[in-house]
Amino acid sequence: MEADETRQPFNTEAYAAAALAQGKTLDTVQSELSKRLQQTQRTLFSLINQRYEDFLGLSTSLTGIDTTIDELRAPLTTVKHEIHEVSNELQTKLEYMDSRLAYRAQLREKKQVLRLFLDLEQLLNRVGVVLKEAEAAKDLEHVTCLERAAVDVSQIRYFARKGSEYPYVVAAQQRIQHIEESLLTALEQSLRPALEKFLEQCTTQNDMDPQARQTAGTEETVHLIAQTLRAYSTVEETERAEDIMRTALVRPTVSHVLGTQSGRGMGLEPEKFASMLRSVLQFAKSTCVPLVKSIESHLAGSNGSTGDKLAVRVVWRELSSCIMEHLPLVFVPGMPERFHKNYREACVFVSEFSHMFSLSNDSLMVDPVYVEFSRKWQLSAYFSIQKKHVIAVLEDFERGKLLNAARGSESNGTRPSTPASKPQVEQDVLQIKHREGLLTEHAARAVWAIQQCWASNVYLEALAAKFWQLTMQILLWYQQTASQCVQQLIQSNASKSSVQALESHELDELLHHMHDMFAMREVAMEQTRAICRVVPGTDNGTCGISAGLESAVGQALAPLDDTSNKAADHISSTITAPSTTTLASHLRRTTSQFRHTNRPSPSTPSPYISSLFAYLESTESKITHDQATSERIKHMLRSRVATRVSQEFARVCADALATISKTEASLLRLRKSRGSNVRVDVGDVVVPSGVDLRGKVPEADNDKIRRQIWLDVDQVARIVRGYGVETDPEFARFVDLIQPFGI
Repeated sequence: MEADETRQPFNTEAYAAAALAQGKTLDTVQSELSKRLQQTQRTLFSLINQRYEDFLGLSTSLTGIDTTIDELRAPLTTVKHEIHEVSNELQTKLEYMDSRLAYRAQLREKKQVLRLFLDLEQLLNRVGVVLKEAEAAKDLEHVTCLERAAVDVSQIRYFARKGSEYPYVVAAQQRIQHIEESLLTALEQSLRPALEKFLEQCTTQNDMDPQARQTAGTEETVHLIAQTLRAYSTVEETERAEDIMRTALVRPTVSHVLGTQSGRGMGLEPEKFASMLRSVLQFAKSTCVPLVKSIESHLAGSNGSTGDKLAVRVVWRELSSCIMEHLPLVFVPGMPERFHKNYREACVFVSEFSHMFSLSNDSLMVDPVYVEFSRKWQLSAYFSIQKKHVIAVLEDFERGKLLNAARGSESNGTRPSTPASKPQVEQDVLQIKHREGLLTEHAARAVWAIQQCWASNVYLEALAAKFWQLTMQILLWYQQTASQCVQQLIQSNASKSSVQALESHELDELLHHMHDMFAMREVAMEQTRAICRVVPGTDNGTCGISAGLESAVGQALAPLDDTSNKAADHISSTITAPSTTTLASHLRRTTSQFRHTNRPSPSTPSPYISSLFAYLESTESKITHDQATSERIKHMLRSRVATRVSQEFARVCADALATISKTEASLLRLRKSRGSNVRVDVGDVVVPSGVDLRGKVPEADNDKIRRQIWLDVDQVARIVRGYGVETDPEFARFVDLIQPFGI
């Protein structure tokens, strides 16, 4: 075992960590290490003794090794020296070869620079000759020479950039600049007259269709313009060419059309603005579209990109810039109605322009001038004006209501005035009330405000999100206002007596609010579906966005359920209060009716039963609105009144029956205490000994009373079932309990 331990490698770190973990002291560690050392020595001695011959062979096997080493040292030293000599020789040759290769590379580079100088000089000389040839040439030949010069100038620019650090190129910069200016001047002198000629040709031939113009002499002009543009593109000066096209082709006509309007667009009539835009579109259609299409056909390999670029960068940018320059005040919503119409006309203008040039979806939208043109329209200010108008109508109504309430106008049912409202608004609200069947000003004005947001003369597609947010705020206003009105009406009506409360104006107003809260849901949902037909991306109200909008409206109006329930609870309690407070007196009259009267057993309900729901019926007679909403309100009131009446009626009847049972039980105990043959007077009826008072005694006064109560309870249950509602659960159990009284 000890030998196995000593054969294992000794790990100092592992041993120290184990000793530290075990909490060993230094003396203990020293003792363990001493024991291990002794074990190792004993193992070594034992191993030497066991293999002693091998131990001695370790020294004998090394005999003569010194002599062998001395014999090999001399030749190895010689080989080493030879290797060093060869290595030094090879290193010298490699360094020489590297120097020659570097010199060769320098020669090649200088040769390339020399070739650059020669090519540059050749190009400069050649382009000068070509420009002189262009001066002597005319029309297409002139443009062809300029196009050749443009190719050379493009190469000159490349060589100049490549050798910009060399003195020769620096010295030639002035010459290069002069050639470039000469070329650009020649190109402009070629492009501008060609554009003016094309414009003149189109102007003098307005009665001819575009195809006829192509065959009437404009083909050569278009070809000249296309070649000139290609030359501009070769020297990477397309922006300069586009600027020339804007000023020479587009600006004169557009400035003439838009410059006829004085006042910089202030108070510009929408019809006049639309006429201007149509004139501009007509110019673009008759002049710019044929030119762009023809240039695109002449420039092979453009794949439509050249046409899009010319339509956007030349035609659109100049059109929109002229509108912003000549009519800056048309973008200001000082007159909201005109601003709305002008903006709609501008949207139609943009759409027709895009369709006219067959532009892709994003080629126009990403143009910075289009972005600036869209931002120029002060849509946020326009929305603020419309929002203030809507809120003012609602707030003015609230202020007028408070003012009239202070003067006592609410007490006689007069409608609150709206001092800041316009007659047209009042007329629109009145029409909405009649059309939608609404009864309160709050609901009618909320519907007017929502319809105002999405009216064709107010709504703008770019403001769809903001108008929807305003719609949700209007719904929230109506929900909160209706809740406050209902709460105030309940508090006012609660302070009156039961009869006054039933005939009060507050009760009628509560019924009106209940009707409008139900009607408002339908109107709001229908309006939401109408909104989905105009909001972009809703796919005519059939996609998930439509469902989301309707869900948002439902959530906004959800608190109206609690308000409706509060109104219904108050009305039902007002209806049941006069009937239920007299139930106890009616039961007492029923008891006295069959005591000591010798009346026959009853067979019909008491007359007062028919009057228990008289106030409910009189209240329902006031609900004469649309059938669906009226039936819903009636059902709410019937359910609550039935529950309250049946619950209270069951309680009063149970108390009366309990009183009768207690009386019988007392008499029965009295009879038993006096003997079994004693006759006891029970309610003026002599009950012989041995008769079970819990059995049926048809002619007994108490049984007559019980039967009358059962007839009354059964009649109440029939009336409630006739209303199509359920009674209170306690009442149903009470009916089952007293069922034996009806047998």
